[in-house]
Amino acid sequence: MLVAPRGVAHKEMLMDKSSVTRGAASPTRAIVADEAFCGQAAAVLLCDPEPIRDAFIGEPVEEVLEMVRWALKHEADEGFDASRALPSWARRRGRGRWRAVRTNGTAGRA
Repeated sequence: MLVAPRGVAHKEMLMDKSSVTRGAASPTRAIVADEAFCGQAAAVLLCDPEPIRDAFIGEPVEEVLEMVRWALKHEADEGFDASRALPSWARRRGRGRWRAVRTNGTAGRA
């Protein structure tokens, strides 16, 4: 059995020589959360869309999904409120609407 050197991704080729694996995604080309996506996340969390939009607008969708999963795990915890916890998390980390400079060069609102 051949073993790839450590740190080298395993790649397979189809019979027509096209790759079945992708290279690492460029962080500048990540899919980011827009207002519609944030609204859907708020619906899943059963809360008002505004604080969820504030927390996640312009953030990578994969990170938003991970935070929604985290919030769903804690929804039964006493006193937990996703509409307060997630914006608080984003504010402390300078994410969502609190991001100082967006990738498109515009400033976020503070």
